[in-house]
Amino acid sequence: MKKLLFIVMLCCISKFGISQEKTQELSKTIAKEEYCMVLASSKLLSTKVNIAVDFGQEWSFWKDKRSLKDENGKKLEFDSVIDALNYMSSQGWEFVNAYSLTTSGQNVLHYVMKRNLAPKDEPEIKG
Repeated sequence: MKKLLFIVMLCCISKFGISQEKTQELSKTIAKEEYCMVLASSKLLSTKVNIAVDFGQEWSFWKDKRSLKDENGKKLEFDSVIDALNYMSSQGWEFVNAYSLTTSGQNVLHYVMKRNLAPKDEPEIKG
């Protein structure tokens, strides 16, 4: 009886996980624009800046998924925040808003950016 109950609960949990993934895929197919956030902070003992870009992806302390990389997979370095914003503009991103937060005595600049997605055929929504 316990095994049967465990199997039923396991099936229900996996069903919810799959439906959430489908919802995210569906929302990306319907979206007309996408957003990202550029986070800029100063490097210690350097004139360059740390740039991280949040595209809404999962973040892990152990894996650096927020840094921008070139076509060879090498991390891009920027001399200033304007340098990073010019790069994002060249990639089709448009400035929306900016604000600053102070974390542990260090200012972190947040730049919200968006870009239009290519028009797609209307997806068929199934209920």
